[in-house]
Amino acid sequence: MSLIRSLNSGVSGLRSFQTKMDVIGNNISNVETAGYKSSRVTFAEMMNQRMGRSGGDGDSAPQLNNEVGLGVRVASIDRDFTQGTMNTTGIETDLAIDGSGFFMVSSGGESLMTRAGNFVFNKDGFLVDQAGRSVQGYNADKSGNILRGAATDAIRVDYDNALPPQQTESVILAGNIGADTSSSRVIQSNSALTIEGGGFAGPDTDLNDLSQVTNLVAGDQIEFTIRNNGGDSNPHIFDYTADATVDDLVSWLNSELGSEGSVALVDGMLTIRSGQMGESELNIESARVVGSGDINMPAFQVSQEGVTNTRTTSTTVYDDLGRAHTLILDFAQVDVNEWEYSARFMDGEKINSGEAGVVEFDELGQLLSDDSFSINYEPGNGAGSGTFEVQFGDASRGTHFTQYAGTNSAKVVGQDGFAQGALVDLTIDGAGQIEGIYDNGKSMVLAQIALATVQNELGLEMVGGGLFRATSSAGEVHVNDASSMAETSINSGTLESSNVDLAREFTEMITSQRAYQSNARVITTSDEMLMEAVNLKR
Repeated sequence: MSLIRSLNSGVSGLRSFQTKMDVIGNNISNVETAGYKSSRVTFAEMMNQRMGRSGGDGDSAPQLNNEVGLGVRVASIDRDFTQGTMNTTGIETDLAIDGSGFFMVSSGGESLMTRAGNFVFNKDGFLVDQAGRSVQGYNADKSGNILRGAATDAIRVDYDNALPPQQTESVILAGNIGADTSSSRVIQSNSALTIEGGGFAGPDTDLNDLSQVTNLVAGDQIEFTIRNNGGDSNPHIFDYTADATVDDLVSWLNSELGSEGSVALVDGMLTIRSGQMGESELNIESARVVGSGDINMPAFQVSQEGVTNTRTTSTTVYDDLGRAHTLILDFAQVDVNEWEYSARFMDGEKINSGEAGVVEFDELGQLLSDDSFSINYEPGNGAGSGTFEVQFGDASRGTHFTQYAGTNSAKVVGQDGFAQGALVDLTIDGAGQIEGIYDNGKSMVLAQIALATVQNELGLEMVGGGLFRATSSAGEVHVNDASSMAETSINSGTLESSNVDLAREFTEMITSQRAYQSNARVITTSDEMLMEAVNLKR
């Protein structure tokens, strides 16, 4: 009887919407499940029964056959892989993928995929999920290099392994070393050289015309006792000739002093500037005439003490065993645009080479001499001899070593050695790199989390626990890391929430309920109609 079809159609509707309610219930129950992806049900009509020709004639008929459907069936249960919202947890090993891809976990040799990133490190240092499956990725070598060409491995961090020490190989010195804070000693006569009438003597003034000179004759000698920069006093003899001038005397004094200093006559005053930068004993102690004449040379006094510009800076360098040594670098200005440096260690470690040298600058304050020098030293206590290079500035870091007028700011800005370190903390960056933080202030990459992608996410098979297994329908599995995937990153300290939309689920629940009720009404109505047919025999 044809009413059987409507009964079966109603039954198929009940079954189909019961399945939809199962899916809706599962979605709602997993609304707080990390990384959960909601599902939806799609329906399709079941096969149609042909009731015969419509009565139309040939090609002119709008349809040839009359067909009646036999009910509905579940066509598919599709997984929605859209991004879930990010919830901050503050736990470093809680990870969320922002973008495409899946974490890879392994258990018993089987590799599975998941979006739930609530991972922890177990007692053996392996990064695992809550069921103890190992998170897959790439472990770094002892230098912190990730070897991505190899197959993925279980990520493991050795908490007891110390970061090996690194011997210092480079020390970088940068900043400005003041150009105008050094000076030479200047001495000046107490009174000016004058002529009769009280005027100042000039370069062309005859020595015999000086008020301080009496009756010099050719052959007389003027003996000057000059103390040099080092403090040694020696006599110097000026042979007077007829018509000798003040300028002749000044020229002779300059010749006698040489590099010790220079003499100038300014407004009748004799001024002597030391040729040595900084502290000096330079002076003219006395002058007397050997012969018939006489001279009353004014005494000299210090008008400017010599000051040596110095700069001392220090840093810590490390030997091959990781022991620290305090290096001290002293700079002293010895001439215009010229500085001497000396190196020493606070605890007296022996320096084999590179202990001292000279640094020169041009008139623009830029380094003129070599931009580095090497120091070889003996650390002692079982460590081998070490050699490191001291660099004046580093262009790659935008630092320079200059000599300008102004602040003395030269200092050591970096060195590449360090002592051994114990692991104290971990961080995970957006590329999934796990970086160890050590108590010596250094850090090193320890591992990198791998991500898997497939060509067809709907082809993945659910295996429970938020896990998926790749099937032939999913296509090829590609393993990579977040840094190599477009618009994909890993957020540490967050978890991806379920992408279940409760408002939509409740709406679907209402429509499913009404549809289920309607299909039930089809069954009861068909039953009543059958009963009427049965009652016809009465």
